[in-house]
Formats: sequence, structure tokens, C-alpha cells
Amino acid sequence: MMTPDKVSPSQKLALVNHFRRNVPVDVEGLAFALGVPVHYSDLPDHISGMIEPHPLGGFQIFVNRKHPTTRQRFTIAHELGHYINHANLIGSGVGDDRAYRSADTGRYKNTVIGPKQETEANRFAATLLMPLETIHAIQLREGINDPSVLAKRFEVSDHAMHIRMGVQYEPHPSFL
Repeated sequence: MMTPDKVSPSQKLALVNHFRRNVPVDVEGLAFALGVPVHYSDLPDHISGMIEPHPLGGFQIFVNRKHPTTRQRFTIAHELGHYINHANLIGSGVGDDRAYRSADTGRYKNTVIGPKQETEANRFAATLLMPLETIHAIQLREGINDPSVLAKRFEVSDHAMHIRMGVQYEPHPSFL
């Protein structure tokens, strides 16, 4: 594990690219390699996760232990997006709600992280967990085009994979 203050931007990029090579991406392993510990916590249901300064330096991520694994994985990736792209804006912390928007109340209200930064963190998470080049390689090599099948392989939600592939998401009738 690297200490966060010792990880250069080029090292961060190299680690991200290294971890993106395997499906499913070991997002918790990436966080550890970047020096950002991940904790599974009892957070309010409307909060998916947060990133805050670590008492010993750097940052740490908290993930809602009650949420499904696919959401937890996306949350970790999303918070890493803040770490990679917005470390200078995190301040005392950023809490993200279920829609991956900065919490607007409570301890982790951060007025500096806005919709632009949340969109960037979402884009980072999608790119990390669902690299298009890997999706296309699997489609060509194995003929798998069903977003739901690919979602299971990448350990992401059906909805996230549909968005990534640009396919209209039709929830299963049992969800309606």
C-alpha cells in the first residue's frame, strides 16, 4: 500500500489502468494500492458512501454496508473518482446520496463539490468498473451482447451496464 501523499498523478493513473485490466475490477484492491482505506459502515439509508480525510493523512472511504454489493462497488469507484480528480475540494469530507449527489445536509455537506464534480466522479466510476474496450473485446470474442449478462460478469448493476452500453434499460417486470 502506498501512502496517499506519496502517490504521484502518473502513479495513480498507472494503478488505475493496471486494475482496469481484470474483470471484475478489484476496486477495493485499487483503493488499498492508492493508500485509501475502505470501511463498511452503518450509514443512513439515503447515503451510499463518503470520503473524508484520514486522521493519519490522506483520505478514507466509508461505504454503506446495507447496500447491495454492486452499489458498494460503484460507490467505492465513485469516491475514488473524487480522490483522483477532486482531492483539493474534499475539505472535511463529501457524503454522496443514493443518486451520487453531494449530501446537502449534515456532517458531510460540501458546497464546493457540485453537479460537475459528481458527474466527473460517476464517469470515473463507470470507466473504471466497465472499460468499454473490455466490454467490446468480450462482445467480439465471446458474442455476449446482453447487458444483464455483462453486468453480472463485471459485478455492476444491470442499470449501470445498460447506461454504459447506451442501451435503454427495461427493468424486470418484478421491479415494477
